[in-house]
Amino acid sequence: MQKMMSGWISLAFMVAVAYVSGNSLPSGCNVVTSRSFGNTSRPPLGLFCEEVNKDEHPNRTWIGINLKLPQCTVCCAGKSTTGPDIHYNVSILWESSCARLKNGRGTRNPPGRSRS
Repeated sequence: MQKMMSGWISLAFMVAVAYVSGNSLPSGCNVVTSRSFGNTSRPPLGLFCEEVNKDEHPNRTWIGINLKLPQCTVCCAGKSTTGPDIHYNVSILWESSCARLKNGRGTRNPPGRSRS
C-alpha cells in the first residue's frame, strides 16, 4: 500500500512540476514536425512525456527532446492523433531517472542534443 501511495505522490509531483506552455514554443524546446513522430520505437523520454501528460493531454503521441542536465528538464512535444497540432511543454524528470542519467546509465540521447 505504501509503494502505491508513494507512486501516486510521485505522479502528482511530476504533474505539478510540468510547465505547460501549449502550442507555443517554450524556452528549451525546438520546433518539431509531424515527421519527428514517425519513429515507431518509444524512446524513454517519449514514454516519460506520455506519462506526465496523459490526463491533461490524452490522444497524443509524445517525444522527449533537448534533455538538459543537471536540471533534468526535457522538452515534451505531443502530436494530436486526430489532427496536425503539436503541444509543447517543459517537464522535470523523475528523480530516479535523473540520477540514472547523471550517472550515464540512461538514454542514449546526449545532454543538450535534440532527438527529432
